[in-house]
Amino acid sequence: MIKQILVATDGSENSLTAADYAINLARLFNATIRGLFVKDVKILTGPLIHDIGTSIGGMVPYGTFNQTIRELLESQADAALNQVEGKCAQAKVTFTREIREGIVSREIIKSADDCDLIAMGKMGAHAEWRDVFLGTNVEYVVRQTHKPVLITPSEYKPFRKMLIAYDGSSFADKALRSGAEIAQAMKLPITVVCVADKKDEALQTLSKAKTFLEGYKLAVDAVAKEESDHAVGILEVCNDEDSKFDILVMGAYGHSRLQEMILGSTTVRVMRSTNCSILLCR
Repeated sequence: MIKQILVATDGSENSLTAADYAINLARLFNATIRGLFVKDVKILTGPLIHDIGTSIGGMVPYGTFNQTIRELLESQADAALNQVEGKCAQAKVTFTREIREGIVSREIIKSADDCDLIAMGKMGAHAEWRDVFLGTNVEYVVRQTHKPVLITPSEYKPFRKMLIAYDGSSFADKALRSGAEIAQAMKLPITVVCVADKKDEALQTLSKAKTFLEGYKLAVDAVAKEESDHAVGILEVCNDEDSKFDILVMGAYGHSRLQEMILGSTTVRVMRSTNCSILLCR
């Protein structure tokens, strides 16, 4: 059950969209929102700042320059958290705030220790200048945390139809349970997709998922897909324009690091290419 949701914000539009999704869930589950802003230690103490501070040292002492950067980050933190707080107040959702200093992804994981869900935008500030589709902080958090992570797109779209990718693993079982709880609260229809090397294997795995979902009394559809590349199979179903899925729920990083090095990570490939929100469970 979701009782506290961590919203990691940097003040960007993408992080505010993540807040909108989190607030919607908080209202359904009577949960609280914790807004988190991390003052990036790389900005405060990284070599670039040191070099800039040294180069202008004749005009402004380095200590004064560093303090100015800290004050700017404090101001940015307050502004970003005030925006999330305003959204929570409007929705009548309880809000708390936290400001940390350190490596962004690590501080998010630490703050989430007593939360039930992490909500993050797929890309953060300056996303338009990046040549990758997935923020490195998002990928690190998903890999290292054992909390469910909701990764949201740039534009808010209400959840109307859910897709759950299921492979029978323990992480997939957690995803199935989390997806069912959200779908039940929001009265969403569910489609469960299983991608396997052989269709018979997919059908057998799907039967386990359908049996579990019977207790939730949901409208459930099932898709068995024969495809050796599981990421391709999931994305073909998820991104199908006729299906119009608003959220994909799946287990994260179910394979070993060695398998991921050889074959590529299904989780990362799906995260980078899906068009909707994605809830990842470990």
